[in-house]
Amino acid sequence: MTARVMVTGVAGLIGSHLARALLERGHEVVGVDDFSLGREANVEDIRAHPAFHFHRANVIDPRAMEQAAVGATTIIHLAALKIPRYDGYLKTLEVNAKGTEAVLECARREKARVVFASTDDVYGKNPDSSFGEESALVLGDSKVNRWAGAVSKIYGEHLCFAYAESHRVPVSIVRYSGIYGPTYQLSNLSGPQDIFIYAALTDQPMPIHGDGTQTRPFAHVTDAVEATLRVLEAPYAEGEVVNVGAADHLSIVNLAYLVWRLAGARSRPRLRFVSYTDFSRGYEDPRHRRVDTTKADCLLGHRPAMDLMRGMQLQVEWFRQRLDRIRQANVGFSLEDQG
Repeated sequence: MTARVMVTGVAGLIGSHLARALLERGHEVVGVDDFSLGREANVEDIRAHPAFHFHRANVIDPRAMEQAAVGATTIIHLAALKIPRYDGYLKTLEVNAKGTEAVLECARREKARVVFASTDDVYGKNPDSSFGEESALVLGDSKVNRWAGAVSKIYGEHLCFAYAESHRVPVSIVRYSGIYGPTYQLSNLSGPQDIFIYAALTDQPMPIHGDGTQTRPFAHVTDAVEATLRVLEAPYAEGEVVNVGAADHLSIVNLAYLVWRLAGARSRPRLRFVSYTDFSRGYEDPRHRRVDTTKADCLLGHRPAMDLMRGMQLQVEWFRQRLDRIRQANVGFSLEDQG
């Protein structure tokens, strides 16, 4: 059945790929983005699609959101700010909290379902070797601004369930973990692999935060989109929290080595280690993170199809073929600013 799906953050990595998939399935898509983080180039191929309606708006603008949400049957809320490494502490909290409230108010008025994009960062400093959806959410000192993104996402999850209880808004929570894939956004927000690829293709040192031995999961955006579509199509996913990621994980320094090799560089890998103290006072970075995706397999029948080696190979080639276009979409970008 055709639905009218509103996607906030549509010009971001997940949002742009999800919008294409929804259009391919015959749905009507209302995309919302203010291009503060997303890139126009990410959605330029679908802007002329007759079933795609774009609204350039900020998610914390209630009037703009109300207009965009008219007739929506589902709202997928992806728009958010991430970890504030250098600044933006207050802005991260405001945009993520107020934006989620604006989305839920739209859903209440339109009687729409909400799929809320959360993150594996909510597991914070939990010492467990693997995190399931019922694992404890353990955050650090509230004076450390690094946790602002996680705190705002935890608040957003609670707000979703509060609206479900008080206003009967159907909600589902997706905790994305290490999603990467083709995107014209180039910054640490799109993941370390993109920074490394750009560095390797332009023969520059790859900036690595900390000592690089911290491990992270990496899941291709095609798998993230497929899992999200299954959440949309599964009525029993209502009221559930689901981890979406992959079993593949790698240390950051080994990721740098992998990218350097796949890029075909002839010299030895050039690494530039950046101290955490350059980000902010007391910056905390979990040493290891691995999410348990058993629930996605059992509840949704979803297993990631893209292995890490193949996914990174595709990512390197995508960058190589579009390097000039990526530069044009990220005027002023410098690797020096990423460290």
